[in-house]
Amino acid sequence: MDDLKLGIVIAQLINFWILFFLFKHFLWEKIIKAIEGRRENLQKFDDAELKAKELLDDAVSKADLIMTEAREKASNIEIDSDALAKKWREKILATADMEAKSIIDNALGDIEKERLSMANALKAKVVDLSLKINKKLFDEEKINKEFIEKEIKSL
Repeated sequence: MDDLKLGIVIAQLINFWILFFLFKHFLWEKIIKAIEGRRENLQKFDDAELKAKELLDDAVSKADLIMTEAREKASNIEIDSDALAKKWREKILATADMEAKSIIDNALGDIEKERLSMANALKAKVVDLSLKINKKLFDEEKINKEFIEKEIKSL
């Protein structure tokens, strides 16, 4: 302990206390204020982060809700379009059916007219042929014509 002199230790203690009081008097409040300011800023950042997370969660839930509603609307639109397509198909089929019936009715009418026309033509040919046969057999055209026409009408 020879090297350790009491005067130097006391001088060092005095220097320390002088520096401590200077530090406390000039810097202590500024450092405390800076530390408090940083704590407040960290708290604000933490609060802002929590608020941002809440906003993000709200936005995600709203987006999910909007997507769900959009899917429902799309499904409803699809159902409505299917129903509308069925109605149009039924209407088109009904129109086509009516047109087909009309065409068939017209064709049947034409066939009936043609059949009557052919039957009349056949009757006329039968009468002419019968008259020609009777003329050759009996030489009396007028009497036989009336008889043959009556017979053909009765058929």
